[in-house]
Amino acid sequence: MKNILLFAVLMLFTVCMQAQDNPLTSKNKKAVKEYNDGVNYLNGYNYEDALSSFERAILYDPKFIEPYIMIGTLYEEKREYDKAVEYYEKSLALDPDFFPSNFYNVGMLEIKIGQYEKALPNFETFLKYSPKPGPKMQAEHGIEVCKFAIEQIKNPKPFDPKPLGSGVNTENSEYMPALTADESTIIFTRLIKSASAETYSGMQEDFYTSKLVDGQWTQAIPLSEKLNSPGNEGAHTISPDGRTLYFTACGREAGKGSCDIYMSQWYKGGWDYPVNLYEMNSKEWDSQPSISPDGKTIYFTSARNGGMDLFVTHLQSNGDWSTPVALPATINTSGSEMSPFLHPDGKTLYFTSDGHLGMGGLDIFYCRMNEDSTWSTPVNIGYPINTCYDEAFLFVSASGEKAYFATGGLMVQSMDIYNFDLYKEARPEPVTFLKGIVTEIGTEKPLQASFELTDLKNGKVVASSASDENGAFLLCIPTGKDYMLNVSAEKYLFYSDNFSLSGTHTKTDPFIKNINLQPIGSDAVVVLNNIFFDTDKYDLRQESFIELDKVKKMMLANPKMKIEIRGHTDNTGTKEHNLTLSENRAKAVVTYLTSQGISKDRMIYKGYGDSMPRATNDTPEGRALNRRTEFKVISN
Repeated sequence: MKNILLFAVLMLFTVCMQAQDNPLTSKNKKAVKEYNDGVNYLNGYNYEDALSSFERAILYDPKFIEPYIMIGTLYEEKREYDKAVEYYEKSLALDPDFFPSNFYNVGMLEIKIGQYEKALPNFETFLKYSPKPGPKMQAEHGIEVCKFAIEQIKNPKPFDPKPLGSGVNTENSEYMPALTADESTIIFTRLIKSASAETYSGMQEDFYTSKLVDGQWTQAIPLSEKLNSPGNEGAHTISPDGRTLYFTACGREAGKGSCDIYMSQWYKGGWDYPVNLYEMNSKEWDSQPSISPDGKTIYFTSARNGGMDLFVTHLQSNGDWSTPVALPATINTSGSEMSPFLHPDGKTLYFTSDGHLGMGGLDIFYCRMNEDSTWSTPVNIGYPINTCYDEAFLFVSASGEKAYFATGGLMVQSMDIYNFDLYKEARPEPVTFLKGIVTEIGTEKPLQASFELTDLKNGKVVASSASDENGAFLLCIPTGKDYMLNVSAEKYLFYSDNFSLSGTHTKTDPFIKNINLQPIGSDAVVVLNNIFFDTDKYDLRQESFIELDKVKKMMLANPKMKIEIRGHTDNTGTKEHNLTLSENRAKAVVTYLTSQGISKDRMIYKGYGDSMPRATNDTPEGRALNRRTEFKVISN
């Protein structure tokens, strides 16, 4: 909108100056008088009377070029692009050499209304007039856009959008959809009439929410009085477990800039009062956060560098967010990049841009994080998902199969939310659901516990969460990998496990894992399921250190605790060999913990060989359970 108004003002200024300094193209006194009256009306911002005067000027002299240009400019400002093109083309038909820049102007407007085949020759004609380097470069870019768009239209992507229904979409604008992991609840932004006299436009943005019941979205209601205000709220992201909401609010007294990013957490059945994330925000416009599946990285949009760019910040060990850093030039351009959405796979980023080659407006792109943490070249998601209008605010389900977005743009009165089946090439990695309840062993009392899920291959935490007051938890994690799970709660021994996830567990078929935690006390025994050795060896493998660091943290948090590290084998091999092997493995654990600052006086080690089996040694599965490292609490 700002660019259009700026262009209109420049056009008006150019033509008005021409009218004052050079002879007009009409000698008809009545036509010239009406034209000058129109210019005076424009100087007073009286657009309707100006339009009437210019039209009368044309009636008096149909070959009078200047009023055609002025009418075209006025219609452009009113966003009536078809009429603007009509009048610009009439001026060119009278004399193409009078104002050849109109070839460029018409081309740009034809891009806005999707007439790429017509726009292309207009840019090519404009270049024949040998324009200056700036306009020349812009026209060449216009040609690129036209050729790209024409090719996209010839090769459309599968796309069958369906509106979410009257429970969500209204005559107002709805946009920025975000859904819980099971896709049963949607939170979105709605533009509504403001009850406050302070708003310039008479409108404000608020959060609304709706639930999916029997395949239909219920009538949306305001999300929470603790979040919505007389100002603007929107541009939000929900953590995969649905317990933390990051969002944008504008014009608040406690704000750092015009719009800031805030955080609210689910507490006792409702959203708590939001907190301004000051270290993330700037004095400029900051908005549209997207949280990573591990809850430790946020991507967002900021105007702190002058234009709209994407930034990233990381949660530090002290609980503060790091100084935001702009994403590389692979993603950020001299144009605008906005509305980032990082999928729960942790590596596929969707965003909106008018700086990358697209269909002419704001287009949706996607890219993926490489193994070395660099980003791949962004890919335009394609036509007809992208059009000549503005598309933005894409949200992709955990399965990667369905996408939600808002469309509308400058030619439509309001934006609505749609969903569609996302074609295969643009899908992220499938994400499955790990769901369960944490309880105290023996009593089954529900516990609030912390989770960390780590990729065993690279040691990276891929998801983190916490169970609620009922002990329930839900994690979204990519499939097809080997994972280490650690669960911990104050005054309880931590729980560890490892498993492979293959296939996609849907919202109706999640991967269920209920967990029991033991209170810290003497004689309690914990199996360290993520301590690994090669066959018949006792050198700790690299992936073991993640779990041993958990043991170290537990020992540091409980300075009086003393433990016995125990090694166990299956019954393969002789008794003597198994006893020696198990003792050496237990010793290797103590040696590592000692090197990490845990006093040797707090640990003993012992090998038990195959004398304490947990399962039968007659099956491979049973023998795997018997080969283990564990610790027993001696005192606390």
